[in-house]
Amino acid sequence: MGGPREHGHRADHGGDIPPALGAADRTETDHALALRTEDLLSGDGLGRVRRCEGPGCGWFFLDRSRSGTRRWCSSQDCGNRDRARHHYSRTRQRG
Repeated sequence: MGGPREHGHRADHGGDIPPALGAADRTETDHALALRTEDLLSGDGLGRVRRCEGPGCGWFFLDRSRSGTRRWCSSQDCGNRDRARHHYSRTRQRG
């Protein structure tokens, strides 16, 4: 199991920051990131910042689920691993 940032997550790029940047865009991107971080930390969104429950993951994410109970940074990666681990554990107990 990989540590933080070792597994193949893809960030949601629905905001203003593009996924691929050249060196010339670095200052502008840093500024945009700082402004978005300030908005998050000073607004209601801070209460929705969660740490992924996936063993060894350590990523943080913004929980935008309606109920506010999201557990993993990615259901396809960490969530699937957790579900597989629980399934394996249940089937081993029966056998």
